[in-house]
Amino acid sequence: MQKYLPLLLALVATSVSAQELSLSQKLQLRADCKADISRLCPGIAPGGGRLIQCIKTQKDQLSTPCATTIAKLVASRKQ
Repeated sequence: MQKYLPLLLALVATSVSAQELSLSQKLQLRADCKADISRLCPGIAPGGGRLIQCIKTQKDQLSTPCATTIAKLVASRKQ
């Protein structure tokens, strides 16, 4: 799962950078979105933006916990 953390951080990169997230926020994001990456993007290797593109094209299929966590992170950074 560690290799997917940069992808998850990139999903919220427009409003949140990896450096702005606390360790607890990173862990929450990883916990809530790990299954989504496995389910929605099986067999897609990280790198070259492939996973980011996969998740973005399927953002409507994200689980509630993953989508909620991403939305909270984005909202918290806009304040």
